[in-house]
Amino acid sequence: MTPRYAEKLIRARRDIMLDAAAQMPACRRAEEAAEGGCGVLGLASTVPIAGRHVLTASWQMHNRGNGKGGGIAMAGLDPAQMGVDAATLDSHYLLQIALLDPAAREEVEARFITPYFDVATDYAVDHIEDYHEVEGLEVRPPDVWRYFVRVKPEVLEQFAEVKDLGD
Repeated sequence: MTPRYAEKLIRARRDIMLDAAAQMPACRRAEEAAEGGCGVLGLASTVPIAGRHVLTASWQMHNRGNGKGGGIAMAGLDPAQMGVDAATLDSHYLLQIALLDPAAREEVEARFITPYFDVATDYAVDHIEDYHEVEGLEVRPPDVWRYFVRVKPEVLEQFAEVKDLGD
């Protein structure tokens, strides 16, 4: 990869954010905030560990003060726990959407998932029935929908062509 190629990738990401900001009010608000910091968490284990050990650190890193939210990259997930086979877990991205209004799922999928991704499987993430059972939780958490996705080849090809990222 040449430095010029890296510059093209950075410029392509900036263009995506500007396009998103024009379409979504939440992204427009993000322009008002200063760029926040970056968080890194490293965790290694020779035995399976519960995801709760990542939660505190990820909560702290989630909102960087710029309205863009946060993401987590993980390796070593258990396919059975994720509800997919090992091949799907290895070849697909895990995308989760928190839905403040569960009725919005169809529109969210139509606008932001179906046009861009091939979906191997999707399902609602389990949650407790009564959030009042969790001490200190005063507001019902959003429903979370989990997708295992890959970018559609034609979307990736078009992106590479438009952003001059070919060969």
